Amino acid sequence: MPLDEEQLRRLKFISGHEISPIFGFPSEIRDAIDIHYASEEDVSSVIKRFQEQKKGILDDLDELELDSLAESETLANILDSIVHFGIKENASDIHIEPMETKCRVRFRIDGRLREILSIHKSLLPALASRVKVLCKLDIAEKRFPQDGRYEMALGMNKAEFRVSFIPASYGSKIVIRILGSTGRKGAMSLDDMLVSHNILKPWRKIIRNPNGIVFVTGPTSSGKTTTLYASLQELNTPDVNISTIEDPIEITLEGLTQSQVNHSIELGFPDLLRSLLRQDPDIILVGEIRDLETAKIASEAALTGHLVFATLHTNNAPQAVTRLLEIGIEPYMVAPSISAVLAQRLCARLDDDNKEAYRPSREVLAPFFEDVLDIDDLLLFRPTANVAGTPQAYKGRVAIHEMVTISDEIRSLISDRASVQALTRAAEKVGYRTLRYDALKKALLGLTSLEEVDRNTPQEWRC
Repeated sequence: MPLDEEQLRRLKFISGHEISPIFGFPSEIRDAIDIHYASEEDVSSVIKRFQEQKKGILDDLDELELDSLAESETLANILDSIVHFGIKENASDIHIEPMETKCRVRFRIDGRLREILSIHKSLLPALASRVKVLCKLDIAEKRFPQDGRYEMALGMNKAEFRVSFIPASYGSKIVIRILGSTGRKGAMSLDDMLVSHNILKPWRKIIRNPNGIVFVTGPTSSGKTTTLYASLQELNTPDVNISTIEDPIEITLEGLTQSQVNHSIELGFPDLLRSLLRQDPDIILVGEIRDLETAKIASEAALTGHLVFATLHTNNAPQAVTRLLEIGIEPYMVAPSISAVLAQRLCARLDDDNKEAYRPSREVLAPFFEDVLDIDDLLLFRPTANVAGTPQAYKGRVAIHEMVTISDEIRSLISDRASVQALTRAAEKVGYRTLRYDALKKALLGLTSLEEVDRNTPQEWRC
């Protein structure tokens, strides 16, 4: 018990550390132990015991037997042990991939895939059936891709997972995205994200405009939602009506009205957005603009006095404008509605305890700087020799950005359907700098390495 002073004294003596007692329910303590002590050895031992028990029969199970096996406690323990290990390792995704002679399990940690363990390929159908049962999917369907989601109790909270199945040469590949724990995951602030000052200052001015569309672009898992919620958190006051439409709701923020699309009943982004505009919103977050109808309604909302935040999948900020035109929005709607576009990526962050300073050669610097002859004794950072190439080299992620502020010249170019190159040249006149520029600034600050800069940003070519 937290108030048992004798027990606290004994624990302090045994551990050699100060003890800060905190009350926890038994279920919270059990789940914390399962996650904290999860290891590759534990997962392997659970799988090995199961395979020994079912030796010789896993390859010949019919659909009914697979359904029954998927409900078994042992198979549930296998999946839970893999997921607990993934949560402990701060994985964003779990990949279960069938191969010719085995099935490998990989975690995406800090943006990189790492092979964790291999299991016998005969276990895959049973494991896939277990995941499908949790997601309420058809376990007999193996010809077409399937998507679903499920929740797992973690103490008094729940962890949420998004699951994707796709048929491959040797069976279905499964990817489980760990979306976080409800009730525990809060929004970061823009200051916590270490956004560069030349981006942060104009961004804070733009998001306080009363109307217009503000886009955050980038590939999947580039931190777009985190940036949007950090921005909304700064605007979240009792006198402002903020509503969101998401798929899924990844972060719960008090004071917001959050709605989730539901494709099973054909409740999509356009339907929710159309209804939301009748709710007198001041600020609207649209999780993703992926079709003409959603883009058109969002543009109209921005032109009628609403501030709209949205995401797009483009490689850089200037391409977001042309992407809207490609979707089918007329230039006369795009030009006046857009306020700014922020593009984002995530680089692995150097571990402060395992990094060292060094002076790279001019040959190493040549791909990153236009004129290396002007560079003398540039100091950068890299993982120390003893951890280079290991998971200990990096710890966490750091965001890099580029931003296009829409000027009058850019609006004119949009109306004329100008090329991305012309838009980029106009954006440079009002302070636009590329992702690589911001990434190099983070490298000079010791937050990431040149290797990560090269891995996450395209090389720049100047004519």
